[in-house]
Amino acid sequence: MEKRLRLSNKFSLKKCQKEVCIAQEDRISQLPDEILVYILSFFTVKEAADTSLLSRRWLNLWTYIDHLDFDATKYLDQVFVQPKLQKGHMDKYLTWVNSALQKFKGQRLDQFRVYYDLSKFAQHDIDKWLELAFSKKVQRLELDLLRCGSFTRNFDSCYTFPERLLGLGDSSSCSNNLQILSLINQNFKSLKVLILKSVNVTGQVLEFFLRNCPFLERMQVHGSGTLKNLEVVGPSLKLRHLEIYSCFNVKSLKICDTNLISLRTSAGKVLLLKNVPMLVDVEILGMPYTHLLDDISSRLLCVLSQLEVLTVDACISLFDYPHEDLEHYNFPELTKLKKFVFITFGNSLRVSGQSLLGCTSIIRAAPQLKEFELQLMSSPFKAKKECKKAAIKCPLHHLKVVKFSGFYTGLFQLELVRYFLENVVALEKIIIDPGTPFFYRTPPCPSEIKHTQTSRNLAKLQVEREVPPAIELVIL
Repeated sequence: MEKRLRLSNKFSLKKCQKEVCIAQEDRISQLPDEILVYILSFFTVKEAADTSLLSRRWLNLWTYIDHLDFDATKYLDQVFVQPKLQKGHMDKYLTWVNSALQKFKGQRLDQFRVYYDLSKFAQHDIDKWLELAFSKKVQRLELDLLRCGSFTRNFDSCYTFPERLLGLGDSSSCSNNLQILSLINQNFKSLKVLILKSVNVTGQVLEFFLRNCPFLERMQVHGSGTLKNLEVVGPSLKLRHLEIYSCFNVKSLKICDTNLISLRTSAGKVLLLKNVPMLVDVEILGMPYTHLLDDISSRLLCVLSQLEVLTVDACISLFDYPHEDLEHYNFPELTKLKKFVFITFGNSLRVSGQSLLGCTSIIRAAPQLKEFELQLMSSPFKAKKECKKAAIKCPLHHLKVVKFSGFYTGLFQLELVRYFLENVVALEKIIIDPGTPFFYRTPPCPSEIKHTQTSRNLAKLQVEREVPPAIELVIL
């Protein structure tokens, strides 16, 4: 009897726990549709669609989400390892997106994102996707079609943005009738963010968006072969952040009378800036066969005194003239600069025999500088035999943080470390991150791991004994 009672109590306890668990699950399912759809909007499309398997209650909820993020990172990782999978995975991706959009029942779109390696051969499918996105008053539109998800592709194979959707080209080839086209032209005005990567787009299209999208705040264009001239002009523009990068056919980039805050461009050689009082953050790529500092100071002359963040990408231009002594260059004063980032290839250093001390001419010109970062994008392979001493001293009263990212090669960085230690007044931290600065789709191979560890050990051996205890040294 006692045994039977214990079994009965045990069964009742399990039953009670099961009922409590079911009740807790039911509480989530009993939430209003609006709340559940809102939660699902934080997922990618695949993650949101997977919830349809939970129960009949969840079957169609995902079709109402207002964030359509077609992220195919998994496919891209697989193709990177096995390129022969590209064709099959592309077909699967197109089928997946087309199927999801056919089921989509939402009235509006806050985000529409395509992230996969797609070329001009997907032109028809992507055109239809854009028609739907604009008809749903999309606010954030992102077409990230980079090769392998990371690299700009040959311009001839890029997808081309359809001008007809904006009424700029021949609309006779539109897949829908003129009434639908008119509806699209009315609804693109909700656009706030436009990101196009490995998409051929003209200046006419971009200027159309600038003029007709009253809420457009961010525009990024990477790897367009048809972009030749672009004007960003007028105080009425809402645009605050602009990126024009790896668009190597650009002949003119004019930015005047705007309230732009940040600019990132590889078209510095054809850049014209005028009356941009709010521009405080600039990243510019140095051009080959030009004097790097002359080129930068002349192109940015009207904003140098107001810049707070300056990034100089010198990967293709730093030491075109190996006999120039950049360290003694008299750079115009950067009275408000707080952060300076310098990016370069180690190969340039090896070939030219130059020193990274050349970038100190910009550091000296920034009396309010608080943070400096060096990004070395490749190893010089053969380290320098002698450590050069800076010729010009300059007290750095406000510098707090110095960071070295990428390949640690020894004397190249040690020269800068010693320069800072001789001139700083209130330095708090030196950070050395010897890991590769490149993005890889696969885990690092044993040789890369060994190289990183060797760099880490070298940094510890050389720098640790140089840095006084009052300054924190962090080697990642």
